[in-house]
Amino acid sequence: MSDTVFFPHEILTEILRRLPPKSLLRFTTVCKSWRSLITHPFFISLYHRHSSFLLIQFSNHFILPHRLHHPSTTLRLPSLPHHDYSVVSFCNGLVCVAYGEHCQSVIVCNPCIRRFVTLPAPLQYPCYYTSSVALGFDSSKCDYKVVRISCMVDDERFGLSAPKVEVFSLATGSWRTLDHGIAPVCYVARDTPPGFHDGLVHWVAKRYVAGGWYNFILSFHFEGEMFREVMLPESLALRTSWGMIKVVGGGNGKTLTVYDVDGASPCSCNIWMMKEYGEVESWNKAFSFLMSGFCLVAPSLGMMITDVKIPPKGLCVTCSGEVLLLVDVAERRCLYSLDIKKESFTDLQIEIGAGFVYCGYYAESLLLLNIANGVVSY
Repeated sequence: MSDTVFFPHEILTEILRRLPPKSLLRFTTVCKSWRSLITHPFFISLYHRHSSFLLIQFSNHFILPHRLHHPSTTLRLPSLPHHDYSVVSFCNGLVCVAYGEHCQSVIVCNPCIRRFVTLPAPLQYPCYYTSSVALGFDSSKCDYKVVRISCMVDDERFGLSAPKVEVFSLATGSWRTLDHGIAPVCYVARDTPPGFHDGLVHWVAKRYVAGGWYNFILSFHFEGEMFREVMLPESLALRTSWGMIKVVGGGNGKTLTVYDVDGASPCSCNIWMMKEYGEVESWNKAFSFLMSGFCLVAPSLGMMITDVKIPPKGLCVTCSGEVLLLVDVAERRCLYSLDIKKESFTDLQIEIGAGFVYCGYYAESLLLLNIANGVVSY
C-alpha cells in the first residue's frame, strides 16, 4: 500500500497560498502538477500576502522596518549599472525603477522571488525634455502598465504644451504612444514623485496662464488610460513664493492627501486632505507645523522639537490614516508618525540612512513567476 497522501486541489491551493514565496519557488521543482498550480495565473492572482511599510535604501536593497516582536527584513534589488537610479513606485509586490532625467532605462522587479524585466527603451525627443514614470495595474485587462510622461522644457514650449505620453504593457512587452490631446497642457517636474490613491497615479503639475503659474493635480487612470485634472486649494493653486507641493500616497483609498511646504517667513508645513475626491470645496487643512528658527513647532499639539534645520518631508499615509514624515533632528534622519485624530506625533525609533530614496507599502507576490520572455533571475 502506498504511503503517499493526495490532497484535493482546493485544499492544496489553500495550503500553498499561505506559504512564503521562497518555499513556493522550491516547491515548483517537486512535480509537474505543483509547478503548474503555483505558476498558474489564477494562483498568482490569489497570492498577495499582507502589506508592510517599506523603506528603500540607495545601496540596491530595501528594508521592511521591524514591528513589535518581528525583526526587520531586507530584500534586494538587482545590481544596476547606474548608481543614480530612482525607485518610482510599487504595485502588488512589483517595484518600478527608472534611471536618468529621461527615464530611458526602466526595470520592473519582484524582489521576493528575485526576478526582473528590463523594458525596451522608450522614445527620445529632439529637444530638451524631462520624463516621469509610474507603475500601475489595469484590472479590466489584468495587466500591469508603466506610464511615461515627457514634458518639453525648451524656451518656446515650457509650460505651454501638453506632455508626450507612452504606456508600456507587461502583457504585450511593448510601448504605445497615446493620442495627442489625451494629456492637458502642463509641466510635471522630473523630481515630482507620484502619489497613488484608489488605483490612480497623481502628480503635482503646473501650467503658465495669464502671466503666472497655476498649480493643480494631474491624475492618470490605468484602465481607461485617461488623464484628469484635480484642483488644489486656491492658496496652493496660485502660490508664487518658493515652496514644495506633493501628493502623499497610501491611506485607505478614500482621502486624497497633499503635503506642502510654504517657503514664506515663517516657513509652514501643511497637510491637506480632500474628503470628496474631485470636489475642490472638500479640501481641508488638517494639520500645520511651523519652522521657527531651528525648531519644529506644532501649535495644536503644544509640541516643539529643537535642532531641526530643514522642514520635514512628507512620505506616505498608513492604512490607519497616520501621516509618516522624515524629520532631520540633530543630524539624525528620523521617521515620525503623525496621528491627526489622536493628536499625537511619535518618534518611531527608526533612523534613516543618507541614501533613502522611496517609501510606501509592499506586499509579497508571485508576479513575474509565470512570465518567461525577457525575465531575468538574480
